[in-house]
Amino acid sequence: MGVAESEETNHGPGASRYRAGDLAADVGISVQLLRSYQSKGLLPPPRHEGRVAWYGPHHRERLLHIRHLKARGFSLRMVAEALEEGTEASLSMVEEREVLRLAEVAERSGVPVELLRALEASGLLRPHHLDDGDRYSDADVRFVRNVLTLLGVGLSLDDLMRIARQQLETSDALGRDVMHAWSQLVGTRLRRTRPGTGGGADHGARVAASIRALAAIVGQLVAYRVERAVLDAALAEIDAEGTDAEREALARSLGSPLSP
Repeated sequence: MGVAESEETNHGPGASRYRAGDLAADVGISVQLLRSYQSKGLLPPPRHEGRVAWYGPHHRERLLHIRHLKARGFSLRMVAEALEEGTEASLSMVEEREVLRLAEVAERSGVPVELLRALEASGLLRPHHLDDGDRYSDADVRFVRNVLTLLGVGLSLDDLMRIARQQLETSDALGRDVMHAWSQLVGTRLRRTRPGTGGGADHGARVAASIRALAAIVGQLVAYRVERAVLDAALAEIDAEGTDAEREALARSLGSPLSP
């Protein structure tokens, strides 16, 4: 590897490898802190070439996530447990959402507040009911936009409710089952280790992070299965009742090459 190539690949967010100083500067920490994370087992060891230690993109992603968790108030012990349990990706994902009020959801989605309240009354839109009022997130904005898309292709709100009613009941039951399992398998263990009778900030953050990660993962699993089930049913329906043009268009949308 020549000097020019080496200089291109040892710094910057798109680099394939980094020296310790370049990596620390890129993620906004000191070299001393980087080495401290490494000594505590939070960061995998680098690859050595002679006397030079090289870090890769996975080290950068891990450091960015550690910094993210620390900014949220996680102790190093909590960071270590989150990394060990493999929840860093889901934790990062579920925390990157804004807290919104209904008027902000209306503004961002382009849907009047009155229609949003109708969606709430129908059970389709589900805010978090907190002591200081209802709270929403960017997920609610995306959901409302998707509802508009469905209405735009010819479904009425009554049609949508009829389709969704069974899924709403099923999802409520699933939520209770998932939390019962969490309480038995995870919550019991977490609560055995809480400090004192009142818990504590670290304990509360661990419980909240565990539940949010669980909700995100279960949500992904359910969304994946429902999407595949709908598409499988669509393939069967188009195959039985559709035209060749419909069949070919659906095949193309699913990434299947057309037959010659």
